[in-house]
Amino acid sequence: MIKNYLSVLLIVFLTINTTLFAQEKLNLKQLDKQIEQSFQDFELNGLSVLILKDGEILFDKNYGTRDLKNPITSNSLYNIASLTKAFTGACMAKLVYEKKINWDDLVIDYLPDFKLADAYIANHLTIADLLTHRSGMGTFYGDLLWYETERSNQDILHRMRYLPVTNRFRDQYGYQNNMYIVAAEILKKVSGQDWEDYLSEHILLPLQMNNTKTSGNLLTENQELAHPIIHGKVVDITMKRPHAAASIFTSTSDLSHWAEMLLNQGIYKGDTILNPSVVEVMMAGRTLRPVSGLKKMAGAHFNTYALGWSVWDYHGVRVLEHGGGMPGYISNLTLIPEYHMAFIILTNTLSSFPSALEYHLLAKLMKDKSIDWLNLFEGFKTRAEQYDKAEEEKRLASRIEGTKPRLALDEYVGTYEDKMYGKAEISMVDQHLHLVFVPAKHIFFSDMEHWNYDTFKIKFADEFLPAGYINFEFDSWNKITGFKIDLKSNDFHFFNLDFKKTD
Repeated sequence: MIKNYLSVLLIVFLTINTTLFAQEKLNLKQLDKQIEQSFQDFELNGLSVLILKDGEILFDKNYGTRDLKNPITSNSLYNIASLTKAFTGACMAKLVYEKKINWDDLVIDYLPDFKLADAYIANHLTIADLLTHRSGMGTFYGDLLWYETERSNQDILHRMRYLPVTNRFRDQYGYQNNMYIVAAEILKKVSGQDWEDYLSEHILLPLQMNNTKTSGNLLTENQELAHPIIHGKVVDITMKRPHAAASIFTSTSDLSHWAEMLLNQGIYKGDTILNPSVVEVMMAGRTLRPVSGLKKMAGAHFNTYALGWSVWDYHGVRVLEHGGGMPGYISNLTLIPEYHMAFIILTNTLSSFPSALEYHLLAKLMKDKSIDWLNLFEGFKTRAEQYDKAEEEKRLASRIEGTKPRLALDEYVGTYEDKMYGKAEISMVDQHLHLVFVPAKHIFFSDMEHWNYDTFKIKFADEFLPAGYINFEFDSWNKITGFKIDLKSNDFHFFNLDFKKTD
């Protein structure tokens, strides 16, 4: 009895001591003031920050509004985008632990019709490959197949065979959202449940993440949605349908349950949600990645990707983190197992601030004063804005005035098709050419403004995307054969589209 009593006292002492140690390092009052200043400097709309230590909440603050008028709270729901991937990784790891699947199982053994442009890769791709971004596909390739379309997972998988394979299989890292859709289809085949139902039953409900929704179409009117805000305007949410890579809507309050469970080897409030070995497997790096310049500045020695987690080190201390981004949302979740800590940072603004704050907190925690990360990232923001402005000025300067299209406008009218993406239609509306991408016609539509020669400027209704340019192509008979799109986006690759005239 005395030994047990002393053990309990020791645990309590160590917990209090390490918590005070973390509070002292982070200086929470100063942190609050720094975030308030950065909120202005980074021009944020709404922000939620939660810091967890030894299962206790050290810091839980909210700033700004969720809709330009109502305040953000710890229960405000954000689309956490790619933070969803770790939940899917957990589901698949659980199935492996239960011996229902194996990491080395071939995708085609579960989905016999699965094809890619490279037949060898399609025939040798494993379940582990799907989740660790080593499929041979380029980063974000194929995202236009699901973004704001109504396509089924089966249709998306079918069309992936038309995507170019640009990377070396299992050697080069290529960030892939579509491969998580493939994983969700395997999960459904094995468990008999859709991804969203399996996730809710086996992880979200046991973790008491009661306000969390697996997709936007499940949000209710009485929930506090942190609305996406772009260019100072509230815009409609994306990710209304389930997507195993990016569709979860949740809050810092609910996410703290997830982080607490992971830091406690799969146990939450005394209940085992995931076996400790499952958590270990989830967090083990599998795909090597180059150590970026930013991570070199942070003293990183390695950089890998696990099952929905980036795993690297900040001056020798292992860090597990992931960022997420969708139109109007940026999120970050960081785990530091050695310190038994988690940082959760969510905003309804397109901003690099969540990454800036992550690095700032890591530096404070580890007493690294070599870099002022908040100031560094603010400088990145300023330079990016200057670059964008300069590029726009160069674009305007390159325009050749006084030109006209080689053909009458009605000859550009017709149906065009990209074999991967689908159909686009050009019509005449009020004596102007008008473009519609049929699979996402509610948001990918625009009048076509003549720019110069056979190039037309477009601006889709999607506030997230900048203006783009349609360039028409002709055969030797001076007939239109198709068009390509010059639209600069880091997230959606319009350059892969090659529309051919079909009528």
